[in-house]
Amino acid sequence: MLVEYFMALLVIMGLTATFDKQQRRHHHHHHQHHSRSHSPYFGFFASASELSNLIPDSYDGGMDPLFDNSTNREIIAALGTTARLHCRVRHLGDRAVSWIRQRDLHILTIGIMTYTNDQRFLARHIDNSDEWVLKVVSVQPRDAGIYECQVSTEPKISLAYKLMVVTSKAQILANRELYIQSGSDINLTCIAPQAPGPYTHMLWHKDTELVSDSTRGGIRVVSEQQMKTSNLVISRVQHTDSGNYTCSADNSNSDSVFVHIIKSEQHAAMQHEVGVRLQLPHLCLLLLLLLATLRPL
Repeated sequence: MLVEYFMALLVIMGLTATFDKQQRRHHHHHHQHHSRSHSPYFGFFASASELSNLIPDSYDGGMDPLFDNSTNREIIAALGTTARLHCRVRHLGDRAVSWIRQRDLHILTIGIMTYTNDQRFLARHIDNSDEWVLKVVSVQPRDAGIYECQVSTEPKISLAYKLMVVTSKAQILANRELYIQSGSDINLTCIAPQAPGPYTHMLWHKDTELVSDSTRGGIRVVSEQQMKTSNLVISRVQHTDSGNYTCSADNSNSDSVFVHIIKSEQHAAMQHEVGVRLQLPHLCLLLLLLLATLRPL
């Protein structure tokens, strides 16, 4: 910034040198004026009032702080998720930014320091940025309401944010554990009927990896944002496809199922075991009936 200021002075001095030459040609018959024009600073002092017009816009010395109103001021968060309120302040200077809960006027944060015993409230700020974030971890219904981003000017200026807490959960329409035979397909459907808003963006993860970023071929995801549904199909599964599959939706809690990929003989053995379990009650009943018929009269 100082470099830009110095360059502006050089430009002014260059302009005044030209001005000085013109003055000398125009007033050469006036000795007094001519002698004054020999000084390169004569024109400089005459044009000093134009300095403010030549200083770059990035020089914000003396400018009052102002809010950047482009941030979202209505935040929707699902119960138990993390909410973030973003406040941008330009030309902050040496002033401080605070977050205040309006319902009880409790000061939650000043700068990056937290002033509440509720450890779910945190302040976040990146050095040299205009953004000051209030982070609310594991939001609860009582957290809904108005929050103010306040700047310590005189008088103080503030901007209101509305936090809404909703109860919404994505649901995978399947058992919590699935056993899929190697070589067959995985077909999972997820719904989020209570997600707020007319459209809902939905994503699938396998363990910690976004499914759409996987280099594995044979993956198809079909989502209907208006219907708030998403379908995941993975063809010809292998042992490496085993894992935890999670469906997440906007402003909703996620849902997960664990998929086991098994070999054909394992599948047959499991089917046989399930069949035996189902047949045992019937065998016991037949045995009891047989014993009853053999009782002596």
